[in-house]
Amino acid sequence: MIFYYLWKLGFLSKADGEKVRFFLGWVGDPLLLSRRRPLVSSIDWVRAVFSPRYARSVATWLEYRVELYDGLQG
Repeated sequence: MIFYYLWKLGFLSKADGEKVRFFLGWVGDPLLLSRRRPLVSSIDWVRAVFSPRYARSVATWLEYRVELYDGLQG
């Protein structure tokens, strides 16, 4: 379900290599919060795959985080 909602929101086209590395915690600076607690660890992946409601919520949260990272929000 999560991949469907990410595709529907156009998230997959907005995500570039830098954002994916930030999401996974693979950034270069070890002092960044995303390195110590990456965003990927905040998601219950089993629930995101099988629960449409949770997947939709996670997808909109990730879209917000991408816009925040790009400077469009906040």
